[in-house]
Amino acid sequence: MEISNKIPLIIILFASSCIFTNNYQNKYEFWNISKFNIDNNALIDSEEIKLLYSSRGPDYNKDLEYYFHLIAVSQKTGDTVNILTTINNGFKTDEAENVYNFFNQDNIITKMTQMNSDSSNKMNHIDDYNNFKYKKISKVARDPNFDYIADNQYPTIIGCIGTVSKKTE
Repeated sequence: MEISNKIPLIIILFASSCIFTNNYQNKYEFWNISKFNIDNNALIDSEEIKLLYSSRGPDYNKDLEYYFHLIAVSQKTGDTVNILTTINNGFKTDEAENVYNFFNQDNIITKMTQMNSDSSNKMNHIDDYNNFKYKKISKVARDPNFDYIADNQYPTIIGCIGTVSKKTE
């Protein structure tokens, strides 16, 4: 095949990838954080939860421009709660039965996830995290295809989730 015959194919492939990428990026919109009922007592630090939903987002939120929206069920009370977090955990549907721990805004783990690299480079000692000031974030990532789940009146708390391994003897 001559190069002149390959040019239309290359243009079609390039245009297709641009359209696909643009559609993926554009499927996300944002809610203002004021839409959520913030309740700093909705979960306690290290409380066990199971995830029902994760909004994901258009990117990995490296610049901490928005929150990802999670919906979880407390394993202690059975209450359903919204969690706003700056970190995309990359959850998969086959992880629905996993139990995670919620870490509140005062937990060092949450503080570390809400820092950009400039802030974390300025930390010289573990006690420096106590003086950390959160960036004011007013947007929450939303995929309109899942508004039937995400648009709710559950109490909302800001933090992050992860797992705590328990020492077995």
